[in-house]
Amino acid sequence: MEEKIIVAIERSQFAYRLYQPKKLYYQALRIRQANKEIYTLLTAYQYVCSESIRESVFLYLFHLEDWFLQFKLLKASNVGATDAFVFERFQDSPPFPEKFITLIKSQNQP
Repeated sequence: MEEKIIVAIERSQFAYRLYQPKKLYYQALRIRQANKEIYTLLTAYQYVCSESIRESVFLYLFHLEDWFLQFKLLKASNVGATDAFVFERFQDSPPFPEKFITLIKSQNQP
């Protein structure tokens, strides 16, 4: 399962890199699709991961939940496909866990 999570995160990061220069709605939709997959995988993973990383998994899930809420709120403004669509993390919301892939990879090592 860790490998699937890693690939899903890599897809999200790739979509984010494509989004960065112009930050358009249709580009944000790519991130949303990738993040939905990560969320699904992490939701299942939280029940089987080692206790040592469970809190990190929870924090990533909370980060995604906050991101989905912000996406929903921005989308409600009737944005067009090529309109600017800029995210700003909520105050006190968990940041993106940049070291998460390294943490997941460490779970596969003896």
